[in-house]
Amino acid sequence: MKDKYFPNGFSSWQETHYEVVSAMTFYLHNHPEIVIDGGTGWLYELAEKWTDKFEELNKNREWNGEFFEEIDDFMSERLNNLKDEM
Repeated sequence: MKDKYFPNGFSSWQETHYEVVSAMTFYLHNHPEIVIDGGTGWLYELAEKWTDKFEELNKNREWNGEFFEEIDDFMSERLNNLKDEM
C-alpha cells in the first residue's frame, strides 16, 4: 500500500473521516430501502474517497467555526446523489 497523503495532517483527516462515516451511517440507517451491492468494503472505500475529497477541497483552510456546516453541506450533496456513486 502506498503512503497515504493527508493534505491538512492526520488529525484533520481523522476528524473529517469520523464525520463522513457518521453521516453515512445515519443516512443509510434512515433509508433502509437503499441496497449497497458493493457491501461493507465498498462503503469503506467510499468513505475514504469522500474524506480525501473534502480534505483536498479545504486544503490549508483555517476553520473559524464553520467546519460542521461545511461538512454537513458536503455530505448532504453526496448522499443525495449516492446512487450516482453506485
